[in-house]
Amino acid sequence: MTTRPTTDDLVAAGLRRESEACRAAFARYQRGAITPVQWRTARADSYAREARWWGVLVRVAARDHSIPTIYISAVATAQGAALTEDAHWADSAGSYTRTTAATAPARLA
Repeated sequence: MTTRPTTDDLVAAGLRRESEACRAAFARYQRGAITPVQWRTARADSYAREARWWGVLVRVAARDHSIPTIYISAVATAQGAALTEDAHWADSAGSYTRTTAATAPARLA
């Protein structure tokens, strides 16, 4: 009989998948398979998913009164850091798009 995975196991697996997706996006970017904007957008999306995983762990830990408050605080801090990175990369993608659009030569009709 197989045991059911714990929330910790599910979150750890989700975070590993996000880390791998981030590495894969960077590898595609280095090969020239995706544009700088697509790479920045992929980073933002990855951090958004990471923040959601940390949020799952925060909610579950907060309901369990046997878990130390410092653990919950650390997990909430990790979630906040992921949200900050998400905002940074999303802003970076937007800035890059605006910068390249402003410096691109005008097309002739």
